[in-house]
Amino acid sequence: MKEFINDVSEIFSRLSKEIDEVKANLENVKVEAKKAELTGQEIQRKVNEFQTLAQPKVDKINEILEKLSEKSSEE
Repeated sequence: MKEFINDVSEIFSRLSKEIDEVKANLENVKVEAKKAELTGQEIQRKVNEFQTLAQPKVDKINEILEKLSEKSSEE
């Protein structure tokens, strides 16, 4: 019986340590998830900024292509 109690005690001790490790890992995941969220927001902001800056250039390129296409059609 004493051996059984020692075994159960050891199992609970290991289980407690593993639970503590899971809790610590969960906290790490929460921290990293927040960092990933902030990084994603920053990337989206940069994409929006790029689109705002690039759109006039894209419009101009499309205008030039349209004019070239019209000239090619006329010939």
